[in-house]
Amino acid sequence: MNSETISEFADWIYKNSKDVEKKAAKLDVEKVYELIDNLAILRKPIKEYFDMTEEDYYQNESDHRLTLQNPTSKLNELHDRVQVNHVDGSLSGHDINFTYNHEDPYADGEYKAKTDIHLIEYAFTVIGAVYDNTIVSDVRNALSNDAVLSIGLAAKAIEEWQ
Repeated sequence: MNSETISEFADWIYKNSKDVEKKAAKLDVEKVYELIDNLAILRKPIKEYFDMTEEDYYQNESDHRLTLQNPTSKLNELHDRVQVNHVDGSLSGHDINFTYNHEDPYADGEYKAKTDIHLIEYAFTVIGAVYDNTIVSDVRNALSNDAVLSIGLAAKAIEEWQ
C-alpha cells in the first residue's frame, strides 16, 4: 500500500460524499476495511472487531480514547467515534502527533451517515498526507488504535445504512 492509495480514496470520498449521503453512490466499505488492515495498526483484521465486546477491546487493545461504557455490548453497537482531524510535530524528527476529537453519528437519536462519511474522509486525508512524508513505522507508532477502530466502525455503520 502507498500513500496515493489512501489519498486517492480520501479524494474520491470528498468528491462523492454528497452522492453517498443521497444514496446516489455507494461507499466502497471493503476498500475502507482493506486500507485499515494494510495500515497494520490493529492486531486483527478490522472485521473481527465488530462482534468483540467493549470490555474485551478495552482490556486488550484500546488506547482509551473511545468512550466505552457498556462492557457487554458489541463494538459495532458503539456510537462514539474518535476522529483523526489534524497532525503536527516533526516528520523529519520522527515526532508525529495526531490530534483527535469525538463524533457521534447518532447524537440526535437517529443515524447520520454524513458524520461517518466525513470521519472516514478526514482520517484518510490526514493519514495519507503523513504516510506520504514519513516512514510507515512512524505512522503506526503515532496513530491511535481507537481512531483506526472508529474508521472501521464508521464504515460498518455506513455499510448497514446503504
